[in-house]
Amino acid sequence: MSTRHSLYFIAMCGLLAIPAPGGTWTEVAPMNVTRQYPGLARLPDGRVLAVTGHPLGGQSIASAEIYDPKKDTWTPTGPLNLPRNGVEPGGLIVLMNGKVLIAGGGTSARSANEAELYDPATGRWSGTGPLNEARSNHSTTLLKDGRVLVAGGIDWATDSPRSTAEIFDPESAVWALTGPLATRRMNHSAALLKDGRVLVIGGASESDVAGELSSAEIYDPATGKFRATSPMHTERRAFGAVLLRDGRVLVVGGAQPSEGGANNQTDRAEIFNPSDETWTEVGPLLEARWGPSATLLPGGKVLVTGGMFGRADRRQSAEIFDTATGTWSSAGMLKQARNGHRAIALDDGKVLIAGGFSGLRFLVSCEIFAE
Repeated sequence: MSTRHSLYFIAMCGLLAIPAPGGTWTEVAPMNVTRQYPGLARLPDGRVLAVTGHPLGGQSIASAEIYDPKKDTWTPTGPLNLPRNGVEPGGLIVLMNGKVLIAGGGTSARSANEAELYDPATGRWSGTGPLNEARSNHSTTLLKDGRVLVAGGIDWATDSPRSTAEIFDPESAVWALTGPLATRRMNHSAALLKDGRVLVIGGASESDVAGELSSAEIYDPATGKFRATSPMHTERRAFGAVLLRDGRVLVVGGAQPSEGGANNQTDRAEIFNPSDETWTEVGPLLEARWGPSATLLPGGKVLVTGGMFGRADRRQSAEIFDTATGTWSSAGMLKQARNGHRAIALDDGKVLIAGGFSGLRFLVSCEIFAE
């Protein structure tokens, strides 16, 4: 084969799906807008809504678009009324009536208290009752009764993480303050447990690279109160958290306290058992990382992708956690190294990876993982 034909063959192979040890990666249609830290939500019809993003070039964005997995297309839809960013994983909530809620986030130089609802039937956003307190980098959780819990976050006006929490009632479109967190926190995670309580984990108590937390607490919707539970073995923020099929919660990676103001990534992983409220360490990640995505696969395993390490390096690797053995194995390489991306499971069990930052540019690229 000639050199020119060899180069052509290699280039063409780069466009095809690449088998990974645990599955296959396929590049799919790119988004219309670059998005770092976007919000993703799977609509009732299986399409995926993507909104907002990091303040690219110093500005938040209002644009929104929808991915159709059957057609492999992204189509613009109605923009938000308020440009915003700071939507944490799970920050877009699909309500029981099919509408999508977004609340808070950052806009310009402030945290937002505005909330909006997206109607898939009309493709438009409309304002709804505002939060009692402006907040960004908070957790948002859909409760079993259809209400929404928002907890913690940061008010960029005061540069101070919050301990407050509030509940949104879709019927009245009103936010009501509920019991405060035991510890103020931002960049934390929250998981709805099978019994309807909410586990709130880790994060940071300071606005800069400091104050990482190992503490955890549980919110009981019946009492409207938080109470402390067993802390994690590792202090961490910007980590992955997944509710497993058996009701336990897996926490992976994250940024730890370090000297000199730099993020110090961890490879440690642990599982919370709601039955006795204890944490058990499991096998470490193959590669330490902070800011990864973590997604439950149909068979019960967990896919972890991307993230950061060192001062400014991005991971291209992916790995899979086997809940049966408590160990990690390679899931191959992403088409693009990225952090600040988001991942979401599709109706067919595949996982869509969208956007992020490569270290050189903000991304429109997307890819899909299939076991």
